[in-house]
Amino acid sequence: MDTDTLDLPLKYKIRIPENKKNNAPSIFFLHGYGSNMNDLFALNQFFSDDWACISLQGPIPTGFGGWSWAEIDYNNIKELPKPEQRISSRDDIIGSINMCIDSLDLDPAKVHLAGFSQGAAFTLFCGLTNPKLFNGLGALCGFLEYKKIQSEINHDIIKQLNIFVANGLVDEIIPIKLGKLTYKGLRNLGVKPLYKEYDMGHTISNDCLNDFIKWINSIQ
Repeated sequence: MDTDTLDLPLKYKIRIPENKKNNAPSIFFLHGYGSNMNDLFALNQFFSDDWACISLQGPIPTGFGGWSWAEIDYNNIKELPKPEQRISSRDDIIGSINMCIDSLDLDPAKVHLAGFSQGAAFTLFCGLTNPKLFNGLGALCGFLEYKKIQSEINHDIIKQLNIFVANGLVDEIIPIKLGKLTYKGLRNLGVKPLYKEYDMGHTISNDCLNDFIKWINSIQ
């Protein structure tokens, strides 16, 4: 399989397992607002060679080589100016993941999704509305308003989801109070995420990354 010719809804970067075995575990990455697919792809080095690592790129340009999953208003980060973009990007993400599972013969029971900032919000949104697709979700420095999506969620099925949520105590973009609200919202939906706070800003500290990798290995 030539991974450069996959006709996915979204642009992507892929690291396939060295031995190209079937039923490989996989992790998909969603970057933050204004970044691109090259950003979180660097995390592939922390996953063993038998994993497939796929970084997807948002469809909405922000300028200067950056992309997003939806336009945002930094003056009111809880509201999307164009809420329909939430649905279209979610559908493109899920479509890209399903096509990779089929085309790359990935293990459908070991699919994981992780995102940073806006990518974290979309990780939770995609996972909560498609819970049977994922073994684990990792949301780093993000925020999700659960009340806006609870009508789209099967509350019985999401109880089985493995979720890791991390936020920075001195995050200047996503204040820690929004991280706490995300955790409380997930609890209100009936899931039991592992929630951790770190002495970091809007970034992924070494402690956060180490805990995330340890967690994802623990749910295999």
